[in-house]
Amino acid sequence: MTEEEARIIAEPVVRHIVDCMADRAYDRIPEYAALPAGISAAQLRNWSESYLMENNLRCFDHYGAPNHAPAIYEDTPYEQLNVYIYNDGAGFSAEYDLASDGELNDLILIVEFLYDENQNLIPHLEDIHVV
Repeated sequence: MTEEEARIIAEPVVRHIVDCMADRAYDRIPEYAALPAGISAAQLRNWSESYLMENNLRCFDHYGAPNHAPAIYEDTPYEQLNVYIYNDGAGFSAEYDLASDGELNDLILIVEFLYDENQNLIPHLEDIHVV
């Protein structure tokens, strides 16, 4: 699998998850990716909403909303979605830099796409953590 192929697979799943967060529809996230073991949609909602409140943020931006992130290098545009192919052939991960009000907010959404026993890629919300 190439990085471009992984991006094509990851983008709609990550889009749905980010948009669910922006719409505060956390209970819909399991429609798009399995939640981490022992974590419910309600717990994800509570943690996410607490983060917003503690940081005086109104909400999460929808997927692809314009933001003011600078390019890392002059000739390389900033990428909010990045994919990383696993060397062991187990699948890949996708990382998306979350934003609020057009500014990055220090959170990264990580979704793993792992092959099951039938060689189907299954998305798993792996983590949302502070950079």
